[in-house]
Amino acid sequence: MKQLLIGTVLDPLWIAKRSLKRGLAGVAHHAHGRLLDVGCGIKPYRAMFPQCRDYLGIERPGTLSHSRVVDVWGDALHLPFAPASMDTVLCNEVLEHVPEPSQLFAEAARVLRPGGILLLTTPQVWGLHEEPWDFYRYTRYGLSYLAHKHGFEVVSVTPTCGTWAMAGQRTASWWFYSTGIVKVKPLNLAVRPLLALWQLFAVALDELTGRRGDTLDNVLVARKAAS
Repeated sequence: MKQLLIGTVLDPLWIAKRSLKRGLAGVAHHAHGRLLDVGCGIKPYRAMFPQCRDYLGIERPGTLSHSRVVDVWGDALHLPFAPASMDTVLCNEVLEHVPEPSQLFAEAARVLRPGGILLLTTPQVWGLHEEPWDFYRYTRYGLSYLAHKHGFEVVSVTPTCGTWAMAGQRTASWWFYSTGIVKVKPLNLAVRPLLALWQLFAVALDELTGRRGDTLDNVLVARKAAS
């Protein structure tokens, strides 16, 4: 039953998942050629990139090790690929878990061909997760700095939502997970419609106010300089 609710408005993380998916869908057209998904997990966004002739996924051993779609096990800070062997690097919700973010950008730049594209998403506002492997949060300016530092031209940095959606998501997830409701089956199911209404209200206000202010995530599109 719970699996059927994932990704629907009855999911207490609906705003986060919806906003991230919409943000990534808006920039997916930049991807091309051979794509490397860094921290691919179960490759939940693969269908967004039908134009890419190859889709390779790399994941760190011990993280989502139950996934059966990982192509290569390795480390984002030491990508086991030749220089200039990729056209696109996709990195979703990984940068905050990397202790040396500058090295991840350097590795992405190394494996990309000149003119290649980096698509990267990472939180600006979110609680601690996957502890103790949770190190940083990023503004648009921090992402732009890291990209420029490693020879990328920043095409865009786009927030996935505004303050109302951010607040709606954070409060919904707090009520569901931090209070222990998630562990009590009758309450788990009973509270979901209430949290769904709250999330819908928050998203509606967010749209009315132009999605301004703080955001859950930022979506970076950067192009490696042509040689």
